[in-house]
Amino acid sequence: MLGLEPSDPLPDLLELGRMLAPDSRRALYQAVHDALLREREIVDLELRMTSPHERILRFIAEPVRPRLGPVWTMRAVCRDVTSDVRSRTLAEQAMQEARAQRERADAVADVAERLRDAIVPRFPAELGRHGVEAAAVYRPEGRAARVGGDWYKTRVLPSGQVLIALGDARGHGLDAITLMAKLRYALAGLAFTGEAVERLTGWLNLVACDDGEESTATAIVARYHPDRALLRWTCAGHPLPILIRDREARLLDPPPSGPGMPLGVWTEEAYTAAETLLHPGDVVLLYSDGLIERRGSDLDRDSSRLVRAVHDSARDGIPPGGEALDAYIRRLVDRLTGPHMQDDATILAFRLVGRDVVGG
Repeated sequence: MLGLEPSDPLPDLLELGRMLAPDSRRALYQAVHDALLREREIVDLELRMTSPHERILRFIAEPVRPRLGPVWTMRAVCRDVTSDVRSRTLAEQAMQEARAQRERADAVADVAERLRDAIVPRFPAELGRHGVEAAAVYRPEGRAARVGGDWYKTRVLPSGQVLIALGDARGHGLDAITLMAKLRYALAGLAFTGEAVERLTGWLNLVACDDGEESTATAIVARYHPDRALLRWTCAGHPLPILIRDREARLLDPPPSGPGMPLGVWTEEAYTAAETLLHPGDVVLLYSDGLIERRGSDLDRDSSRLVRAVHDSARDGIPPGGEALDAYIRRLVDRLTGPHMQDDATILAFRLVGRDVVGG
């Protein structure tokens, strides 16, 4: 332990002190001094030895004295604790690094959450004047710094038609929030051109492609035509909408050419639109895959489970009014999500409440 030859005598306190680093030597001499003066009953130190080898000793000693006499010697035990101390030091360093990483992650999560709160849309008041009610619920994934890229948008356009969209930008954190904001704001501006939803979706695809190889997203982009009670919509690699009619729920049929590729995959992708005639009281649900995906499951099974949940929850009908619609989708999200979500989940519901407003 001390690096001595078997034939070498054990060192006394002075010789032991010479084998120690200066700070350990001072601590040893002070402790012995205190013990000799009866100011300390037990000496318990960690000493750093520098000669003949680098190591750390646990030194435990007590003074030996007659019942009423002075201290006349010290009784001590030394143990090599080098590996223990080094392991403890590494563990403390790992804990400090983990704490620092957690603090960084919390900071990123806070920034992402604040950014998301700043850009979460509010439903325009004029939706009701165009025969539409809307409600949305966003449920973030529970892990720190995992705020995702779900987004949605509703807007009454100058033509009197209503833009309705929901998408999911790839990933989590600031990168996903940034792409989500780009796509949502781009769509909000492009929709004022009056172009068909197929063209709008193609333009969004170019925005995502231009943002980089990792900037992919899925989306449903729809426009409601109040004069015809017609919903025209495109699908860019996104789960299909659900229609609730007369307390029955079903997936809408995909566009004629099928669901298109996600945004940001291929610049030449051509999107087509499906057309759905709506009846008063119809509710259409757009949602992100985080609402339905389960580990080890598949999309068909997940979609079937969602349709059953939507149908069961609407069995007694959805009372009129935006608050009732909001309460319905909140109950639905509570039923479908849990504490161990793998992704954030968003659902956007809109309901046709009248056909008396004609688009411009």
